[in-house]
Amino acid sequence: MDLPQKPMLIVPPAPARWPAMADLYQHQRPPWTADLERRITQGVPGAHDVYAVLALAGRFVAGACINKFGDFGVLGHCYTRPECRRQGAARRLIEGLLSWFDMTGGKWLYLAATADLAEGLFGKFGFSTLHRVPWASAVRVTMLRARGGDGENSLAEDQGEVTVRPLSRAAWPTMVALLQYCPGPDPRVSIAESAVIAELFALDLIDHQEHSEWQLLGAFRGARLVGLATVALDHAGTRTQAMLIPHAGTPAELRNAVTELARGKGYEHVDFPMETVLQHESETPPTELPPVQ
Repeated sequence: MDLPQKPMLIVPPAPARWPAMADLYQHQRPPWTADLERRITQGVPGAHDVYAVLALAGRFVAGACINKFGDFGVLGHCYTRPECRRQGAARRLIEGLLSWFDMTGGKWLYLAATADLAEGLFGKFGFSTLHRVPWASAVRVTMLRARGGDGENSLAEDQGEVTVRPLSRAAWPTMVALLQYCPGPDPRVSIAESAVIAELFALDLIDHQEHSEWQLLGAFRGARLVGLATVALDHAGTRTQAMLIPHAGTPAELRNAVTELARGKGYEHVDFPMETVLQHESETPPTELPPVQ
């Protein structure tokens, strides 16, 4: 069967497209399916999303997307039905999406994939590997395509005044970007290990916020997210907990905003458990191994 030469681009909200999209991505699981449905059927205020699909006989047979916020984007959901593979579907989808990303002013485009896809597909489109980690049955990688010589670290231009504001689902790409350069929720885990699951972790943070379990705050320099915080709102009493990323060197403005938010919710004290972990790690002397016999 011959596939269309050019993909169709779908810009949300497009609720009429959801049944065909849901059929294409029926292999996905929550929270990915919930995020897909939300973006396609309702749209996400402040987000700039586009979905590329190839249709055959009224059925979507291949698709991919870019979720974009400001200069940042995440390429994902690249999938072709088994019977339509090895016909260049992924290449056509990615070419269409990259053209859109460049035309809309995108600079830093991230993705997570298996190493075989990274080497066999994405590397051909200017993506370079950031992190590489053995993971279950496959090696996982994260990659970046930096447009216009902007460099491999999207935080390198973090100059200017810090502003703090709430984070929403729209800001998901900037959260993923931040977690490529800062340790994730547990600072004892390597950046590489937390980076390969950054997309899922950031989506999980957003889901918890939308269920009123905590509040997300972001510290921005210009359009760049340089720090994020979570403040638990489901604790009864006068104390609550918060997490700052990065765990060390977080902008003072973000910490102050966390304290103010907690007080506004009726809490008198905020604990930062991960900072206690870091302090304990730094105070624990290294274990001396026995001499080799």
